[in-house]
Amino acid sequence: MVKRLKLNEKVLRDAEPKPGVSYQVFDTDVIGFAARVQASGARTFTIDYRHAGRQRRMTIGRWPEWSVTAARERAKELRRAIDEGHDPLAAKEEFRGAPRVKDMIDRYIAEHLPKLAKNNAGDQTSMLRKMVEPAWGNKLVTEITKSDVARFLDFVAEGRPRPSKEKPNNRARKLQGHKPTPIRANRTGEVLRKMFTLAMEWEWRADNPAQGFHRRIEEARERFLGPDELARIAAVPE
Repeated sequence: MVKRLKLNEKVLRDAEPKPGVSYQVFDTDVIGFAARVQASGARTFTIDYRHAGRQRRMTIGRWPEWSVTAARERAKELRRAIDEGHDPLAAKEEFRGAPRVKDMIDRYIAEHLPKLAKNNAGDQTSMLRKMVEPAWGNKLVTEITKSDVARFLDFVAEGRPRPSKEKPNNRARKLQGHKPTPIRANRTGEVLRKMFTLAMEWEWRADNPAQGFHRRIEEARERFLGPDELARIAAVPE
């Protein structure tokens, strides 16, 4: 016989584990909502339901990290979705299997970068592994927005504090202020735009959040000719 009680904190505390088996105590308020007591003594909240003729069980969370009140509210939300014909467990499994930014980076490096020049590929790999992956790696590919791209490129363009050159041999030298890096931000934006374009081809998302990113003004760099270049210019007849 199914055991039903109005679940509360006392019921969870008093529930005695049974050696070698787990059992459920179902709530009287929300259909299918239960506390599962495992042989180890762990207690978790679950919801049982049927979808398309299949019996399903979804874990809500572990007690006491989830209070009874919070778990019951979550069970009510899930119950409403179930009554509307949704399968929350399938949605959860799909979410877990959805590609994340680190997966996109891995595929981009493996499939696209071998087509590029070695130095370019190495620079892009470093950019993605050291900058993009730490910031977005665990996010879903579909979660990244235009605002995320804009904020990230703002951060890249800001640069970082650099060691002072006043005392280059002093290991305790102070750091200078931030040195803006607009060129780096623009190159990063170009890589993100290409990567998300490929993600669209892979059917990982429907749009490109890096399309039309804000380009920074790049200051022209002063360059001095080397001895060989000067010699070639001098050898040109007037």
